Amino acid sequence: MRRTSQFAVALTALLLTACSTGGGQTSSQGDEAPLAGETVELVVPYDPGGGYDVYARLLAPYLEKCLDATVVVKNEPGAGGLLATSKTFVAPPDSLRTVLTNTVGVVGSQLADAPGASFDAAKFSWLGRVSAEPNVLAVAADSEFKTFDDLRESTKPIRFVATGPGSNEHVNSEVLPELYGFPAETITGFDGSDSARAAVLSGDADAHILPIDSQLDGIESGDMRPLLLLSEEPHDALPDVPTVADLPPEQGQDATLDALMNLSETGRSLAGPPGMDPEQMAALREGISCALGNKELLAKAEKQQRDVDPLTGDETVNVVNEALRAPAEFTELIK
Repeated sequence: MRRTSQFAVALTALLLTACSTGGGQTSSQGDEAPLAGETVELVVPYDPGGGYDVYARLLAPYLEKCLDATVVVKNEPGAGGLLATSKTFVAPPDSLRTVLTNTVGVVGSQLADAPGASFDAAKFSWLGRVSAEPNVLAVAADSEFKTFDDLRESTKPIRFVATGPGSNEHVNSEVLPELYGFPAETITGFDGSDSARAAVLSGDADAHILPIDSQLDGIESGDMRPLLLLSEEPHDALPDVPTVADLPPEQGQDATLDALMNLSETGRSLAGPPGMDPEQMAALREGISCALGNKELLAKAEKQQRDVDPLTGDETVNVVNEALRAPAEFTELIK
């Protein structure tokens, strides 16, 4: 999937040369861009300052240029990201509302029939994926758990933290202990990842699972120690951290691990309401691909240590649908 994404990036760059760093969309006849002068809401389902907020504010000015429209970033926190997602699901199809979803949490919550998951992920107007960086399990630097094997061998429950039951933190914190057969509990209700991490640093909890770009600052500052990369391949930023391929889970859990990896591929993806006008959806998809292919945006993302691993709208539909086809044993585990 990672190689497919790299090919998609290259193809996007070739196809969207008309989207320069300073210009917006125009048709082949030179007509005005389809969404010129419109206002597009780019909704972040969390408080300002977190990873989703950073990505949205990085994307917004380049999306404005590509669409020749106004892009307004709005923070709508609540229910681990599910509140803004549910509001988008019932928004008018022509509202030009888009939400940068925690798609792992969205699909996981739907599989679990979780309270607050009042949507059908397959019916969203999927516009594209921004990133799908692997998640990292980390503990405080002074934790008694020095390696992942130490954690696996614990006889007392490992206390994970998560912002809410609709977050990828929560899904991963529930699935991973089952995969590896160690006792655990998940503490939720934090208003953001910073406060959740603070509980780990203070010793009130043991571990936190977040996307790699949201963990790096704590790891590089020496506050957090990474123990496991929830990926089958190593990552350049943390080349020495073992992956799930290096530390296989309990015997007979291959299908569950595959389902978790498929879920991870949904990443941070942009969605509009169901039933969006085909022309508006096509314009937004093209604008998002244009923005994510912008060299200036990519340079800024690299400087901020933010992975950009885009998929087109159709490719995003495919990875979401694949994750929704999880086997029964994975669905029961999520529930």
